[in-house]
Order: sequence, then structure tokens, then C-alpha cells
Amino acid sequence: KNTVIGHRAFSDDPNIVADMSIALSEGIKQSGLIPVCKHFPGHGDTVSDTHIGFAVSNKTLDELYETELIPFKTQIENGADMIMVAHISLPEINGDKTPATLSSNIVTDLLRDDLGFDGVAITDSMSMGAITENYSTSDATVMAVKAGIDMILMPNDPIKAYNSLIEAVKNNEISEE
Repeated sequence: KNTVIGHRAFSDDPNIVADMSIALSEGIKQSGLIPVCKHFPGHGDTVSDTHIGFAVSNKTLDELYETELIPFKTQIENGADMIMVAHISLPEINGDKTPATLSSNIVTDLLRDDLGFDGVAITDSMSMGAITENYSTSDATVMAVKAGIDMILMPNDPIKAYNSLIEAVKNNEISEE
């Protein structure tokens, strides 16, 4: 359904996506690169564009497990090193429009704990409208790390992002680790 993701997806069948993404990942690894699986927990069934503002998936957790999570679960079972988390909102899971990148329900509980991912979780570009139209650089950066993100991609103001993390560690909002 998504005008931005739809034409970039392997298929609308999650099992085909899983198979094709594994083949692509293996090819990328053979080239000496690290593949990044994206956009967790599944962006293709949203209608809006997170480059501009909020994109919402009203699926329940059970519905995600039956569809969007299949390729990610397969990737994790096959040793995925990096997963990019989308800025999509999942109100059926979060109860509000908090983007997945800023949600511990999505990053820590679902991706890390339930699916067992222990690699690098990276945000989508933090300069996208879903973030910049609703959060400051500092707030979004700290929220993402608190949610379980390891790497912040393209914050609007890298110096503010950096300083916000230093300040959050000093204030014991997040641990130095």
C-alpha cells in the first residue's frame, strides 16, 4: 500500500520476502559488507510516508507475527547483524503514535526480547518528518537510546544529538554502557 516502500519490496508475501532477503543478505556478506534489514517491524503496509510525518500501522502484535515479522524473524534466525527500525507508529501496541524507533515496546520488548535480536539496532534517518515534526533532536536521540537503539542515523543536529546523550548519561537517564 505504501507509495514509498511498495515498489522497493520483494513481494507482498512475507515468506517470499524472507527467502529473497536471506539470499540478498548472503550475497551482500560475500561482498564483504554488512546487510541492514529494514524497516522493522514492517513499513510496507502503511499508507503514509515517514519522510513527511507519521505513518501508522493499526495491526495488532498477532497480526504483525502473521505478516511483517516473518522476514525479520527469519533474518534473526539466520544471524542478522543489523536491523533498521522504522519511524512508523503502532497504536495497537504502544497505545499512542510514538514512532517504533522511540518505543521500548518495539525495540526492547519485541525486537530484542521476543525475537531474540542481539545485533545492532539503528534508527531510520532522524531527519525525517515523523521525528522532526514531533520531537527535538535531543529528545528523539535520548528516547531512541532509552528504547534500545544502538546507532542514531542522521540526526538533524549531530552536535545536539551527541550532547544530549552525554547529558543523559550524566543525569543517569541512560547508562554509560
